[in-house]
Amino acid sequence: MNEEKYVGTKFNTIFLNKQVPKSKRIEELIYWGEKFYKMGLSKPYEGGGSTGNLSFRVKSGFIIKGSYTNLGKMRKEDLVKVIKCKGLNVYVIGKKEPSSETLLHHAIYKKRSEINAIFHLHDYLVMKAGKKLHIVETKRYQPYGTLELVKEVMKILDKNNYIILKNGGIVALGKTIKEAGERVLETHKNAKKILISKALL
Repeated sequence: MNEEKYVGTKFNTIFLNKQVPKSKRIEELIYWGEKFYKMGLSKPYEGGGSTGNLSFRVKSGFIIKGSYTNLGKMRKEDLVKVIKCKGLNVYVIGKKEPSSETLLHHAIYKKRSEINAIFHLHDYLVMKAGKKLHIVETKRYQPYGTLELVKEVMKILDKNNYIILKNGGIVALGKTIKEAGERVLETHKNAKKILISKALL
């Protein structure tokens, strides 16, 4: 599967201040990041970061992994609070630019008020077994971090809590961080079973 090389964010980051965001749920997000990295659902790239991004909703926006951050080695200061997105301008609190997929997370939270956690990872087993698992997939490949990708996802999102981005990974949603995490694990397990039974692994 050909994936675009990571070159950083494709929007303008406006820092409202550079304080480290605070939330009791940050430790939970860090836990899941380590777990997914160990599972191979997040691959390292040049610059010290790794693919994939995790976020959770807060009262005045959402907290997301920073750009050029390794999912398996996240610290509190690697997380960024996104206050609002206006076009290609993203207003944040934190020390880093937010994840390159911030626009996608923002659009999903806006459309799905019941969703409080979004995990975007690169689960190649699920991407391979997606049709057998009846998981919806975007029809067209769109470059990461773009408004075009956001529009493509909005076409299929509806009430789906797990989708595949064509040549771009998977997105799992949850009402809680735990629910999103368990959805990733369960779907990964089911994909593995299917591929083993079909001798495709």
